[in-house]
Amino acid sequence: MSKEAVKQFIEKMKEDEAFAEKIVAGKDKAERLALARAEGYDFSAEEFNEMAEIGEIDIDQTLSYVPKNYESRGIRLFVRSGTGLFE
Repeated sequence: MSKEAVKQFIEKMKEDEAFAEKIVAGKDKAERLALARAEGYDFSAEEFNEMAEIGEIDIDQTLSYVPKNYESRGIRLFVRSGTGLFE
């Protein structure tokens, strides 16, 4: 598991609002994952979601500032009960 890549990705999401918006703007899980990988973060959706489920990362806090207009486009911003950024 590439835990370190996931942790670095989350830190970048927290620190760089433009980066976070770019990732969240992806039309689906595959595109968002491709955007993350293009930026050098090599992890799978399964790795990311597993870490979120067991509480190793806090996606709710990370994406708390991302504009709500993404929600209206059908993008799920938070990892809860199996739904999330890479679900």
